Amino acid sequence: MKMKVTMAVCGLAICAAVSAQESSRTAPAGSVEIADLVAAFARRAQKPFVVDARARGPVTLAGVEPGQITYDQLLATLSVNGISVVDSGGILSVVPDANARQFPTPIYTDTAFKASDYEIVSLLVTPRKVCANFLVPVLRPLMPQAAHLAAEIQTNTLIINDRADNARRIAELVDLLDKRGTGAKECQPGEPAKAPVKPKD
Repeated sequence: MKMKVTMAVCGLAICAAVSAQESSRTAPAGSVEIADLVAAFARRAQKPFVVDARARGPVTLAGVEPGQITYDQLLATLSVNGISVVDSGGILSVVPDANARQFPTPIYTDTAFKASDYEIVSLLVTPRKVCANFLVPVLRPLMPQAAHLAAEIQTNTLIINDRADNARRIAELVDLLDKRGTGAKECQPGEPAKAPVKPKD
């Protein structure tokens, strides 16, 4: 009986050792889980966070103590790992980048808006001399896959949904291109085509 108990204990010890070795291989030294990093900041800053179950995994910090990380540093760290933080009704939701644009984000029409560089924002930009819809294929490759860029033809307005720092960069490029434009009259929607009138018999 004692022999069986001893073997069982040894087996558990071996399993624990193997599990620890596997964890050390999958989680780099000095890494911290996203949920733990957010929870530590939430306790210190006394801010309510909700972490999406898909926003998980270890992140590695260099030169930053997890317990002393600032909000901007937290946003930057999560951004590198494809995660966004969106303020929704006073609750900070930690979600994958692909889902961030589906949340209500601050909307700006002034390119000099004030927001943290890594905050998700929506920005409306209206060029005067170039067609907004012509700029979409030119500027879209400069944005991450999870960001959004579209043109509203009726008002010749670009709708940008991205992190604030890149939204500012796109808006600056639009301004520079607009200054070189010659006129956007040709991109305004025309009159709807009328159906041909059938001749009377």
